[in-house]
Amino acid sequence: MRFNVIHVYGVGTEIVKKFESAFPEREIRTLNGKAELAACIRDIEVIFVFRPPRGIWSGAKRLRLIQTIGAGVDSVLPAPDLPPTVRITNARGVHGVQMSEYALAMMLAFAKALPRAIANQRERRWQRTAPSSLQGKTCSILGMGTIGRVVAERAKQFGMRVIGTQRDPKPFNHADEVVGPEQTDYALNEADYIVITLPLTPLTRNLLDEPRLSKMKGGAVLINMARGGIVDERTLANMLREGHLRGAVLDALAEEPLPESSDLWTTPNLIITPHMAGGVPDYLDRVLAIFIDNVRRFEEGKPLINEVDRARGY
Repeated sequence: MRFNVIHVYGVGTEIVKKFESAFPEREIRTLNGKAELAACIRDIEVIFVFRPPRGIWSGAKRLRLIQTIGAGVDSVLPAPDLPPTVRITNARGVHGVQMSEYALAMMLAFAKALPRAIANQRERRWQRTAPSSLQGKTCSILGMGTIGRVVAERAKQFGMRVIGTQRDPKPFNHADEVVGPEQTDYALNEADYIVITLPLTPLTRNLLDEPRLSKMKGGAVLINMARGGIVDERTLANMLREGHLRGAVLDALAEEPLPESSDLWTTPNLIITPHMAGGVPDYLDRVLAIFIDNVRRFEEGKPLINEVDRARGY
């Protein structure tokens, strides 16, 4: 089959112009808001989406392909109303380099006591602090997928011991150990730095709850650059205030944007960034390239790039 009309939901006009250039002989229809999407859901065959609303898929009788703008598909799945014939592809592979750089930047920030140095500078206080090194420290990566493996490679370059968790553990050259999810407590207890790169699924939601966070080594640093909803943020904040943890980084939060009234803003030794770890200036161009290829592959009956296992949720 050939897609004569391509629908685009939730992205700006700049990327739409790129779609028109990429598909010059096809009609590009942009949709904004749940009402517009729901109004034409029966006519959609293929759609490029950013955070679509839920509860609108039962009428998508002609829909064959959904391309998400990110690696996570928790904005779409679980979707019991989505027809079983619909295939979903994501942007896996676009994020590895920049997210590994982000993880290492945050580990180095705490190793070199930069949050304290910045606070001292604001208060015009000259207070020397002995920095530490990443060499010899243990980095546990929860979720040794495409991104986690690049983080592991970078961490080994800094002389770190690397433990990774993976649903079906497989040896990896840049990890000292790869263990199953049932050994998450072990990975937390061993780690000086914990990096979360897990997808958000029913199995990982609230994975790091109060009992599990208590398994973390005293003085450890937690970095969540995956999805909000995996970490119990209130417990994490309390552990930071009590001084049990040296620091934490939240690039993904349960509520985004984070309200100005949130106590997280003033939690000591917590760095908050606005879900930017995977960003690069040409990010949308990279995802569009995947989508263009997948449209061609679908029409030619070839295997798709980054097809999501709907049962697993990633």
